[in-house]
Amino acid sequence: DGHPRPGLPDRAHADAESSAGALGERMIQLLVEKHGDTMELALLQDEQLVQFIVEEGTAAAVPEQIVLGRVGRVMPNLHAAFVYLPGSEEGFLPFDEIPDKSRPQPGQSRMVQVKKAASRGKAAYLTQDIALAGRYAVLLPLGQTGHASARAQGDDRARLRTLAQALAPQGMGLVLRSNSLLAAERDIRAQVECLAGQWAMVQDRARQLTAPATLLPAPDPVSALLRDLPEQPQRILTNDLACIPAVEVPVAQAEHPFLLYRVRDSLLKALKRRVHLKSGGELVIDPCEAMTVIDVNTASATQGKHRARTLLTTNLEAVAEAARLMRLRNMGGIILIDLIDMDSREDREMVLAAFQKALESDPVKTVVHGMTSLGLLEVTRRKTSESLSSQRLRPCPCCGGSGQHMMPDKEGA
Repeated sequence: DGHPRPGLPDRAHADAESSAGALGERMIQLLVEKHGDTMELALLQDEQLVQFIVEEGTAAAVPEQIVLGRVGRVMPNLHAAFVYLPGSEEGFLPFDEIPDKSRPQPGQSRMVQVKKAASRGKAAYLTQDIALAGRYAVLLPLGQTGHASARAQGDDRARLRTLAQALAPQGMGLVLRSNSLLAAERDIRAQVECLAGQWAMVQDRARQLTAPATLLPAPDPVSALLRDLPEQPQRILTNDLACIPAVEVPVAQAEHPFLLYRVRDSLLKALKRRVHLKSGGELVIDPCEAMTVIDVNTASATQGKHRARTLLTTNLEAVAEAARLMRLRNMGGIILIDLIDMDSREDREMVLAAFQKALESDPVKTVVHGMTSLGLLEVTRRKTSESLSSQRLRPCPCCGGSGQHMMPDKEGA
């Protein structure tokens, strides 16, 4: 309605709104709440929740952290070894994650990087293929060649690959991210030099410290999120200014940022099995062991001369909402979307193009493989961490999460 919300700093709200309007862009805001050791981040686009991150300050092994670990148990049958990390935690190091293919020995010191945090009784997943990430580039100290992000296509991809090969430090690999397409070469070069300096520091610390020890901590949650976003938010709103690092994004303070934008309500709705669409249709989301299936249902009134238009409208809204929920719920692996059948090839192509467009703002690599022979939209999304449902929901103690009870036996049966 154009008026500042109660409890919201008037000037910060007005500046953010006018900035978004002047640029003709969607309004992107990052809400940050910190309570004790827990930090929660909620990313909003046009006041719609698109990403939610929880960081527990008590976690020992955090993704991107580089550690000098000590090899514990070596398990040849698993083709892996367990490595002791700081904080008396163990990590799982597959042999396939060792670039030089050398077999670790018990008691040996090994430099490793946390790829995935520990979850559900599983140890943290480790790699020795170290990667140092920046907004424009990813330095691979043990790599050999220059690469371009898979998001870049055609001439852009070829140009980035050529530039990566030219900027890669001697004896190292370099990947230029899609964000570098809009950056000046001097800025990219400066970041590569900064990452190379970080690697030199890590090596120095590895020579000085005794395992297990942290060589390079993971970036703070806010910095990591801003680094990976294709578009920067117009502002950050937080209840604790001290938890926000030095960033170029304007920062404002409010006592309850999540309450102002009903983040908890949005999370509750997003985690339901049935998600209603404005068109009257709905998405039915069923996570399985092997994949996640999203079924698109339309309203009952689909007969008559406007039936094709109704189906197209519902499918277009469904793929936009599916893209948002895939990101918000942090779905990973295989995802199948059962769209409403459309007779027109042009309509199917329009829906597919709309889905790919909606995925452009997702920082996690997502590949659309097209339609299966049964008409299912086939997608894969890289697994980065636990899904939102795993973080926020627990199985019912009565039914074990199935949602069903065994019917009681009839008398005399």
